[in-house]
Amino acid sequence: MAIGPPDAQATPAAGLPERARSASDWTIYRRLLGYVADQKLWFALALLGFLLAAGGEVGFAQTFGLIIDALDAPAPNHVWLFPAAMLALAAGRAIGSMAGDYTLSRISFHAIHVVRSRLFERLLLMPSAFYDKSAQGHLVSRLTYTTAQLRDTTTDALKVLVSDGLKVLVYLGFLLYQNWLLTLAFAVVAPVVGVIVRFASKRFRRLSARIQGSMGDVTHVASEAVSGYREVKVFGGENYERDRFDAASEQNRRQNLKMTVAKASSTQVIQFLAAAGLAGLVCLIFLPGFGGGMTPGDLAAYLGVAGMLANPIKKLSDLNARLQRGLAAAEDIFWQLDQPVEEDEGDIDVQRVAGEIRFEDVAFAYDDSRQSVLRDVSLTIEPGQTIALVGRSGAGKTTLANLIARFYLPTAGRILLDGVPLQRYRLSCLRRQIAFVTQDVTLFNDTLANNIAYGCLAGRGEEAVREAVRRAQADGFIDDLPAGLSTFVGDDGVLLSGGQRQRVAIARALLKDAPILILDEATSSLDAVSESQVQAALEEVMRDRTTIVIAHRLSTVETADIIALVADGRIAEIGDHRSLMAAGGAYADLYETQFRDGGEEAAPAQPLPQPPAPLSVANMVPLVHAWYERRFWPRLLWPLGAVFAWLAGRRRRRFLSGRAPAWQAPVPVVVVGNITVGGTGKTPLVIWLTRWLAARGLRPGVVTRGYGGKARYPLLATADTPAAQCGDEAALIARRTARPVMVDPDRVAAVRALLANHEVDIVVADDGLQHYGLGRDVEIAVIDGLRGVGNGLCLPAGPLREPLSRLRDCHWIVANGRGTGLAADESVMVAVATAFVNLASGERIAPADYPTRFAKRVVAVAGIGNPHRFQATLTDVGIQATLRVFPDHHVFAAEDLRLPEGATLVVTEKDAEKIKTFAPKKHWWYMEIEMRFRDAVDARLERLLGERGIALPSPARTQQTEPMAAPVA
Repeated sequence: MAIGPPDAQATPAAGLPERARSASDWTIYRRLLGYVADQKLWFALALLGFLLAAGGEVGFAQTFGLIIDALDAPAPNHVWLFPAAMLALAAGRAIGSMAGDYTLSRISFHAIHVVRSRLFERLLLMPSAFYDKSAQGHLVSRLTYTTAQLRDTTTDALKVLVSDGLKVLVYLGFLLYQNWLLTLAFAVVAPVVGVIVRFASKRFRRLSARIQGSMGDVTHVASEAVSGYREVKVFGGENYERDRFDAASEQNRRQNLKMTVAKASSTQVIQFLAAAGLAGLVCLIFLPGFGGGMTPGDLAAYLGVAGMLANPIKKLSDLNARLQRGLAAAEDIFWQLDQPVEEDEGDIDVQRVAGEIRFEDVAFAYDDSRQSVLRDVSLTIEPGQTIALVGRSGAGKTTLANLIARFYLPTAGRILLDGVPLQRYRLSCLRRQIAFVTQDVTLFNDTLANNIAYGCLAGRGEEAVREAVRRAQADGFIDDLPAGLSTFVGDDGVLLSGGQRQRVAIARALLKDAPILILDEATSSLDAVSESQVQAALEEVMRDRTTIVIAHRLSTVETADIIALVADGRIAEIGDHRSLMAAGGAYADLYETQFRDGGEEAAPAQPLPQPPAPLSVANMVPLVHAWYERRFWPRLLWPLGAVFAWLAGRRRRRFLSGRAPAWQAPVPVVVVGNITVGGTGKTPLVIWLTRWLAARGLRPGVVTRGYGGKARYPLLATADTPAAQCGDEAALIARRTARPVMVDPDRVAAVRALLANHEVDIVVADDGLQHYGLGRDVEIAVIDGLRGVGNGLCLPAGPLREPLSRLRDCHWIVANGRGTGLAADESVMVAVATAFVNLASGERIAPADYPTRFAKRVVAVAGIGNPHRFQATLTDVGIQATLRVFPDHHVFAAEDLRLPEGATLVVTEKDAEKIKTFAPKKHWWYMEIEMRFRDAVDARLERLLGERGIALPSPARTQQTEPMAAPVA
């Protein structure tokens, strides 16, 4: 979110030309040379190298003069000396030039690196007000293009100045030595050249500044168009942005063209003057008194060196344009380097604060010419409290939060942290205490791990990062990425969705573990699903911290400890949601306005029940989805399904034939199971059946496999046995039946242990229809009435564990939810909610009272085989819940149970056994159910048991077996 005065976002492009320029060229150049002050040795080597190169060229010309004079003399004895001298001079010139070029380049590139690094370092220390008044494109251009222009001053210009300047001095020295009178006459053009150079310098400086400003415009327009490409495309802004860029580029083109014209004009005028001086010199040679005493060789050498002056003079004339361009760049850079940095006069550095924040008559304005944004704000936030700042846009909410982080300083009043004024804390200490999660999350084009462990968090280990990811509920999508935490997120996290970016920011805040948390519209731009996930993660990061929440949607802050309504820069109202609504003031008006105008989706006080769909497979894996949708492609697995069916039948026939005899318990065994994978409702029927048998005078015991449990088996499960040991069903059965429950994946071992330690005269086996090692007297198959048996094929082509014909051998077929038609005499049972039980206090409330008491959002969490049945039961009692689905027998983690603000949690009774280990909260409930039958089943079940030789000691007289006449939705 952009912070600052309204016009701070549209800084006039290229403000540099209008800025006052009082420094002279020498002052700027001397300051620039200060960045290479530690390079004196390299500079001395460069001077020696260029002196050697200049001396070699003059010596070369002198050698030609000696050769000319030698032609008129007798043949010398050592003719080889001339070519040897020429080769030596050429080698010296090459070595000197190479040494000079290398050492000066080393010096200049070092200077550019130092200046650019200090400019960026200074940029990091600038106050927020500086960024408010600066265009991003110009700041980037100053770091890239403008600093590159220093190369004209420090590299090329310095090289020309030293190399060609030395050549001119050496050449003139030689000419004065040969004939000072001719040389002085030749030098009369120097004042004219000086006037031209002075005039051109001013022109070059103005044009260089304009070029830098126009280049900043080009960068600024381009960066805006790239970062806002979605808006450009959606709103058809291509032509507008194209015109803006063309105008900026055209301005840059015109200024560069003017610079070229000025540079070429001044260079050619100086060249012409040099040529005129040389022409005049030739004329003077023929006049008496000017060339006397010079031999032909001396004259040739003199004219050669005088002609050689043209090349360095040409380069020196070009130097002015380069020098002025670099000086203009240096002046722009030095202007930014001279800007004041953030004030940091604090002397207190603590490891961790408690988090008490107090505003005392605070006022703030972005600059002296503007109206105050905040006025007379007094507010106290206790450690660990959550305060919500609400109000209309522009009221000053974000400004209040920014004052806490000292992005700005109050213009009046003071802010105290733990009773100490903020200015007393060192900036690094203060900001170490604060974590931010904003609407516009900033991510860097780096890995997810480096974005989370960013800055001062970079030293945290991988385990700490993963723990923060887990608590932020970001592990789900991160684990699905091919590279996991090593995935690059793109520029500003463009490769992530909005919700994913927010959860990365929350993970970063969790990793920092700061005592103060500022949430600035952290969920305002998210859809309902993403908001729910992010809100659950925010609840984790807000725990035990002083939290400042800035929000427009009031429904997201109803549970805050304090709500402060900010209006016109003042705290208009303060209190909790209930008291503010009761007061009927501005907060209540704003709250009602949001709902009335559609700004919020207000949950009805008592949601109307909706009939459930016959089948819900949205959360199933694709293969299971295809089974129950009867898609074609699973049928391609039919050969595998046929093999599976043959093996299952063969195994059963071995037990039935006696080749693998089953163990027969000394008491009757009733097996309740299914022939499909996934939940069908076996456990609720086991509970019903066990209580039914006990009510008729029998002493039933239950054996179960203990899905998800890990213990030494056999294990006697009680109501208090943790689900981690006995699974998620055994403790539930023990609590609801008050009968012994033995857990062991080996059903025979479980029954033996049960009979050895308890008085049991009938055993009910939860599941185990396919566990043929245990003999059974009665087989009961439970079928999901909503999903049926899918496509009727065996695994993996369909959901069947055994062929459908297996149902013919079962003694009782029970359909859960509604009839399936798979058996003419099947019974239909339905789940009826009998109570909602609080996991923290044990409080029980009637199902009809729950929707009225908890009118806000309800989140239903289900880790069962068919979560749709759970949702349908909730709908039957008038609860419309947001359903979170997990696999059957899921081992819950804390993040699975995070809730949006103000929401309550409802889980199944089976899942309650697993989550009770999390220190249940006051808003966690589970729905208790009982199975009821549509038709009377007592007589039928009594007859079935009698036919199987199981006698009932007393007649049926329990309320639990009364028929359930209510229709099934």
